[in-house]
Amino acid sequence: MTQSWYALDNVGKFYSAQAGRSLQTVFRFSAGVADPVDPVLLQQALDAAIEQFPSFNVNLRNGLFWHYLVQSEAKLLVAPETLPICSRLHHGPASTLFRVTYHRERINLEVSHMVSDGRGAINLFKAIVQRYVSLRYHVTGVPSDYAGSDSDKAENSFDKFYEKDKAAATPTTKIFRIPGFQDRSAPTFLELHVSASAVLELAHACGVSLTSYLIALIIVAIRQCMPLRAVGRKAIRVDIPVDLRGFYGSDTVRNFYGMTYVAYVPQDGDGTGDAGIVAARRPSSQDDDDSSAGCAPVADIAREVQEQLTTATSRERIAGYMNTMVRLEKNAVLRVAPSAAKDVVLDLAQKMTERQTTTTVSNVGRIVFDPRIAEHVRTVSMLTTPAGLNFTVCSFEDDLSIGVSSIYRELDVTKNLVRLLAAQGVTGVVNAAGALVEERNNAEM
Repeated sequence: MTQSWYALDNVGKFYSAQAGRSLQTVFRFSAGVADPVDPVLLQQALDAAIEQFPSFNVNLRNGLFWHYLVQSEAKLLVAPETLPICSRLHHGPASTLFRVTYHRERINLEVSHMVSDGRGAINLFKAIVQRYVSLRYHVTGVPSDYAGSDSDKAENSFDKFYEKDKAAATPTTKIFRIPGFQDRSAPTFLELHVSASAVLELAHACGVSLTSYLIALIIVAIRQCMPLRAVGRKAIRVDIPVDLRGFYGSDTVRNFYGMTYVAYVPQDGDGTGDAGIVAARRPSSQDDDDSSAGCAPVADIAREVQEQLTTATSRERIAGYMNTMVRLEKNAVLRVAPSAAKDVVLDLAQKMTERQTTTTVSNVGRIVFDPRIAEHVRTVSMLTTPAGLNFTVCSFEDDLSIGVSSIYRELDVTKNLVRLLAAQGVTGVVNAAGALVEERNNAEM
């Protein structure tokens, strides 16, 4: 039986402070399919997916002490893509907090962060794509890969697993902030599509995971934009959302993640400056037995990143970060404050958090479909509303999509990242959209 209302989870409460504003945090999954999208069949697929995951079809309401979600009775209709990427979803009490659009061969799902996180929304996204492909190409007998119950789907796992005595300490390192003109009202979005196996080969040659390797490349790309006065004094801090479902055995499709981070303080002469742009390359058969030969300085940074991640993603550390997030919500004074006052406090807390990071990298990993469905899917990608410079990573078969969302007028970090990959023989396709891009394009890197 479908619930009539839902209390917002911890993350949803933070993002509900954005309600009604022009800038709201939205994330987007897209799938490229083999042929132009049939909107009639896509509507049928959406209807079936929402029947399976009704907690996405909700409206936001204002309570005296907290905002909350109510089940929407309205039927959401698919539509051609006409709005800018990750446009706001909440306009008023009748607003549905997700949308499904299409453009040529692409299916898009956009979801408000008030409702779910990336890992939770993958379930709805996959259900839509799987049902659409089944209808479009007459594929039968493909089971759902979500095994949770109705109560599992809607569970507020933050509240269930909160332990107030296990909050983490706040870091005190000075953080480097990328310089340059910013315009939150005119973000730029890019997708870098490259070979997953090629990047994984480079990562393995340096003895690290793909995530650690990509973070190292991003750190080097940022270092090349760093003024000399900041070198040795400020850390490049990369925030990393970590899915908490595996730690706690949760199957919720609502928000349930913790934030961790890695930090690297560049030093003068460490090879990560302009001269280091071609310092990392794919090892050849002529290299010696050291599997990281030719990779420095990226390999050195990647190994440091991996070492930090091993500690930062431990159960104890992740629990600490999660409980820190929830502790503010549980504050006795804040709990009795009216919702309007809470919005001000939570919005301020979010802004303070954003000031303590250089960039964010979110890797949701491999997105896997049944082989009968995958045969008709070409690409998968993920993007999000940027707070500054955000990277979102996912892969489908051998297509690695690196999403870049930026409010910066200049795209120097992204250019540096593309050059770093190209210098190692990894080339692919760039899709770009936004205020700084006159029209979408598919340009060879």
